[in-house]
Amino acid sequence: MIKNTNNSPTLFSNLSDMLNQSHPLCQLADKIDWGKFETAFQPLYCQDNGRPGKPIRLMCGLIILKHLRNLSDESLVEQWSENAYYQYFCGMQEFTPSVPCTSSELVHFRKRIGEEGLELIFQESIRVNNGDDEDYHHDTAFIDSTVQEKDSTYPWMQSCISGS
Repeated sequence: MIKNTNNSPTLFSNLSDMLNQSHPLCQLADKIDWGKFETAFQPLYCQDNGRPGKPIRLMCGLIILKHLRNLSDESLVEQWSENAYYQYFCGMQEFTPSVPCTSSELVHFRKRIGEEGLELIFQESIRVNNGDDEDYHHDTAFIDSTVQEKDSTYPWMQSCISGS
């Protein structure tokens, strides 16, 4: 008798086993210090009453994805339910074919964490993106002047200026 071993992942397998770990979102998810957000935002939630909030990593991940992919709240929520990489990035262990939250919950979360919270999220993304960067040019502004207008006039303007 031959034993049939089926090692192919199913829809409800662990996402880390299913996905290509060299995908940019997988690599970015592993670089971000998610505990920093947990520590900063945990005091903003009541621990003993009210409806439990969405996981902080999920909400922070959604905000990062929104800006990373330049999406609206509505589009992000819709795409999240279809994209296993988005779900892995936000800390999900299994693929979930439903929306993570309503788009209005993202608005409430942004209000809850305020400008300081959004600044913390963006500082972390800058830290991650500059991790391999040298510090010697951080005080230098890089300016691309290739889009400046040339100092020339059109031929018809030349005749107006010279009086012809």
